[in-house]
Formats: sequence, structure tokens, C-alpha cells
Amino acid sequence: MSTHVPFRITTAASGPSALTLAVVGELDHDAGHFPALLTCAIEDHEREHGATLRDLHLDCADLTLIDSTGLAMLLMLRRRTYPAGITLHLDNRPAHLERMLQLTGTTEYLTEPQPRAGRHTDQSDSAPAP
Repeated sequence: MSTHVPFRITTAASGPSALTLAVVGELDHDAGHFPALLTCAIEDHEREHGATLRDLHLDCADLTLIDSTGLAMLLMLRRRTYPAGITLHLDNRPAHLERMLQLTGTTEYLTEPQPRAGRHTDQSDSAPAP
């Protein structure tokens, strides 16, 4: 029988353009505060360092469970970070997270490196005007 581990994140490391957050517990429907926690952590980081965040590392070593709601939260995070020029890193992925990413085909999407030549633009943004 497993024990419920409440979800939380803590700052594990921080530098001028990189932030590492330790993800602990169950990333599921009960962790609905996850996006707000991340937004606060990013804003605090940028305020503290006076620099734009470029790399957001989520240390997932202590992530005990992830369900479809948790995956949806990670996908939402990726949709927010990538256009802002922030590369999302899912570090120390436990087997259950790795399996979820593989089964859903989201591994590459969630871990795609950010181009460093500036902010990401869609091909439609760079298409010539008619």
C-alpha cells in the first residue's frame, strides 16, 4: 500500500538565467495549484536576479505519481515556457513519468530544446506577406 505524498515544489538551485525546482509528491488532480506555484517561482527568480529566465529545470526524482491531469499541467507549462524563450527540462525522470511520456508520445515535445537565437516563432510568423 502506498502512502499519499502531498504535492509541493521547492527551489533546488538558481542562477541568473536558470532555475531548478524540485518536484515532490503526486502531480495529479489534487495538485491544481502547480501552475500558480511555478508562476510565482519564475517571477521571484526574475525579480531576484534581474534577468530573464532561459532554463527551467524540474527535478522529478521525488515525483511519486503523475496522472493525466498532471501530464496536462506539464503540457500547459510547455505551451507557456517555449514561446517565452524558456527551455523546460524534466530532469531525473522516474520510471512512471518516463512511461507516461512514452505512452502519450509527449517526451520529445516536453523536452525539445529552445533555439538560442531569440524567441521562438512559428513558421506562419516568418512566412512572406502576400
